[in-house]
Amino acid sequence: MNAKKTVAVLCASSRMGQAETRELLAQGHAPRAISRSHDIFMRDEFRGTEVVGADFSDVDALQAAFTGVDAILSAIPSLAGEKSPEYAHNLVAAAKRAGVRRIIHNSMMWAPDEPCGQPYYDAVLALENIIAGSGLDVTIFRPVLFMDNLLTRFAKPNLVNHGLYRYCQRPGLLANWIAMDDVAKFMVAALTRDDLIGRRIAIGGKETLAVEEVVAILSDILQRPITYEYEDPYEWGARVHGEVGLGALMPQDVYAQAMGSFYMFNNESPHRPFEVDMKPVLEDIPVRTIPLREWAARQDWSPDAQEGNAVGSLSG
Repeated sequence: MNAKKTVAVLCASSRMGQAETRELLAQGHAPRAISRSHDIFMRDEFRGTEVVGADFSDVDALQAAFTGVDAILSAIPSLAGEKSPEYAHNLVAAAKRAGVRRIIHNSMMWAPDEPCGQPYYDAVLALENIIAGSGLDVTIFRPVLFMDNLLTRFAKPNLVNHGLYRYCQRPGLLANWIAMDDVAKFMVAALTRDDLIGRRIAIGGKETLAVEEVVAILSDILQRPITYEYEDPYEWGARVHGEVGLGALMPQDVYAQAMGSFYMFNNESPHRPFEVDMKPVLEDIPVRTIPLREWAARQDWSPDAQEGNAVGSLSG
């Protein structure tokens, strides 16, 4: 067993943050969840987790939350928008003030090594550069596509109620889907791997699956025919804007245009952002990643599931 570390988890109440917190506990570490949602961490699965409230806009609060920890598992809130660079700078400033050198950062998606012209991906790269350029001991993971997305409000209701997977991935698109719980394994494994400092690592599951293969697996697990319906990326963005309640964040047409650009890039770019060769990654960082079929079989697909299960994985 590695020496016990006290580790701050940013965005801890998110599905990804919860997965990281659970993995830290499973590996014998002491997580400090940075969150204003204390109730989540009252569940038995989080027993032993310290919870500290802090806001990305408040460097002093972040510094206090980081004081005394050995490392930080970081992410920038996905809806931070134009505030994202400020939040990244505040993360770095607070870590330095608190005397914390080790940061394991989760970019929450693929990112290019150089600007690629797609605004979302270039923005992620810019955030990575802020953190990696801090002079601290930084490792960055770039998970390409989450299995857990299948359980969100834009996917699960249609799957379980209508036998329909409606999405904007072009037919035949290949992807290495990864469970958030497995992303957490990589993050925690890096805590004791000084040889990973300075690296940016794309990660996914071992399987490279076409979207049609994903639908076939879901059909088997849900024991009903599932139809895949390709939706124009712009139309998908316009629909999801309302379904997930983004009206207060940005106008529908702005979100639809952004999603249209983003998914047309994913569908057509030679960068192939949803694919990653995992063989060398797993040889270097030997964690077991769960196949999609096994992951799907563990989830609660009942249509009347409580919100916690309806929007997150069984363990997220």
